[in-house]
Amino acid sequence: MAERKRAEIGKINLRLQTLLDSLLDGIIDREAYVAEKAKEMSRKKSLEEQSSALLKGQADWLEPFQKWILTAKDADEIAISGSLQEKRVLAQKVFGSNLVLDCKKARGSCVKPWSLLVENSTSGGMVRPAGLEPATF
Repeated sequence: MAERKRAEIGKINLRLQTLLDSLLDGIIDREAYVAEKAKEMSRKKSLEEQSSALLKGQADWLEPFQKWILTAKDADEIAISGSLQEKRVLAQKVFGSNLVLDCKKARGSCVKPWSLLVENSTSGGMVRPAGLEPATF
């Protein structure tokens, strides 16, 4: 998308150069040149702004993704040996605020992107060796 914007900007630059050459050769008068140049410069400016916004937007997802990866990496440790406050914060990140109390246990559906971990689990239903997961009652 950004490449397409840059290509359009290149075409506008060529049109501006052709317009200037036409003015210098006397093909068009000054008023027509000024009007066309203003129109092309306006299009060029808007395309440049759109292009820079697209390029900026391409990196906006990196920081949240990095935080999510680090939280997912630490989730196992927090679930096993974390404080109650850490577990509450992790549960709120994973399940959102829609937890339901069922048989004295908090249950809920994972929110995105956490739900993707459940859907694309690579464990294939395997169970970890005893002692690594919290005991169930």
